[in-house]
Amino acid sequence: MKTVEQGILIQRSPFSETSLMVTLLCKTQGLATFLFQGGKKKKGNMLFPMAHVEFTYYKRNDSTLGKISEVNLATLSRNIPFDPVKSGIAFFMAELIHQVVKPGHAENNLFLLLEQEVRWLDESDELTNYPIWFLGALSRECGIVPSVEMEHPTVLDYAGKLTTVRPLNGDYTEGQWMHWLETALLEEKHVFLSMNIPKEERLLCFDVWLRYFKSHLSGIRDVKSVGVIREVMG
Repeated sequence: MKTVEQGILIQRSPFSETSLMVTLLCKTQGLATFLFQGGKKKKGNMLFPMAHVEFTYYKRNDSTLGKISEVNLATLSRNIPFDPVKSGIAFFMAELIHQVVKPGHAENNLFLLLEQEVRWLDESDELTNYPIWFLGALSRECGIVPSVEMEHPTVLDYAGKLTTVRPLNGDYTEGQWMHWLETALLEEKHVFLSMNIPKEERLLCFDVWLRYFKSHLSGIRDVKSVGVIREVMG
């Protein structure tokens, strides 16, 4: 059956000399992998990480793998594929999504968030604080966002709290810089991105977010693109 769908490109890998395996976060069906026969010759150059595409695929009733016959950009990206900083951030986002989203579950709200963020990333130059904000937004979509229980928190309790009280039992991270996580979760995006956060504190926030994700979601491995993001935030 022929189906037209939208998706955010999460991963691509070679299947043969001419074909690709592509994993997309789809608008209606969540994370799914497709065979794109002849994809390397057709439009493989548009399949960069986080590309928002519209594609046509066929899927037989007796098969679990759809086959893409056509793909086009649904959102034109003028900068992401050519800007090393923006493409590095996009690669990080795609790599993380691939780990936190499980196949077979509809992720409509997350798709809408990523569709919006692809447009923003392509157009904006306020990138230094962006990974911290994005991880906070992603924690909300994953249902693991920590509750802000105190103003000016100094403790992240990995049970899921931003507070000023160390837990009697359980893992936590403590620091005066923890209030930036509160700000990322509660402040308007454009306001947070314009804030002058000291380099060392930005990196601490980034590292603690990744640790928080690992503590709440099974199967989270080390993210290969962390080094690139640390350079962006440095």
